[in-house]
Amino acid sequence: MVYKQTEEKLYAIREVAEMTGVKPVTLRAWQRRYNLVQPQRTEKGHRLYNEENLAMIREIQGWLAKGVAIGKVQALLGQTADISRLESQALEEVEAMLSALADLSAGKVENLLNTVLREYPFNVVCEQFLSPILQSVELVKSANRSLQKGLLRSILVRRLAAVLDAENKAASKGKCLIVSYESSDSLASWIEAARLSDQGWHITLIDHVDDVSGLLHADVLAKYQRVHLFSNRALQEKQQSIVRQLQQQHSAVTLSEVLSKLHFEQVSP
Repeated sequence: MVYKQTEEKLYAIREVAEMTGVKPVTLRAWQRRYNLVQPQRTEKGHRLYNEENLAMIREIQGWLAKGVAIGKVQALLGQTADISRLESQALEEVEAMLSALADLSAGKVENLLNTVLREYPFNVVCEQFLSPILQSVELVKSANRSLQKGLLRSILVRRLAAVLDAENKAASKGKCLIVSYESSDSLASWIEAARLSDQGWHITLIDHVDDVSGLLHADVLAKYQRVHLFSNRALQEKQQSIVRQLQQQHSAVTLSEVLSKLHFEQVSP
């Protein structure tokens, strides 16, 4: 659709991404592969989205959050079903990924991951794809579990590192330092980094840290608009005390959900 001058409010693709949380690469994939969300075009080919497009994007997000595959959303748009009453399910791609991991097929694992990251918002990737996969792999018998977890980690970390590098170039909220207490083989800190990157932060990740006391006297903190401390496990009392001191010294210190619930009253965004 070629853009025609009207009084209708129109938004560039980056504006739409900020408003909806759906990345430009995902919006383009929806349009090209699934004929979803057809924006107007300027003479130079730039996409311009109207309010109707925004409403469709939000409806699509609702279906995706319930585990509906992106390829099946088109037929559901405009239906009167109450999406909020539907139970969330894993994406169809989960079974294919588990099969690829069982076969130790690195190529299939990478292709599936690339497709899902391109076609789904990251919150859907986390909740309807990565979470059920990680839970299922933990149930694999020990002889194979280590191999499958290792394959998944090597490919996922490499892919998320590429995502962070690309998103850092377009970050709009400022610089965020993530310091993680997680072990070196954990995927959690990388997923957390990608989650904050998806919110618009320029991410620097320091992984596998067991002591953050060095941050108490580090001038480097002044270079960051946010310092995010991450852990999915309880901290020793000494580290809890240090974290409290950091919070008192720097208003921009935030905590992961588990840290907040275990030790602190703060609930981080």
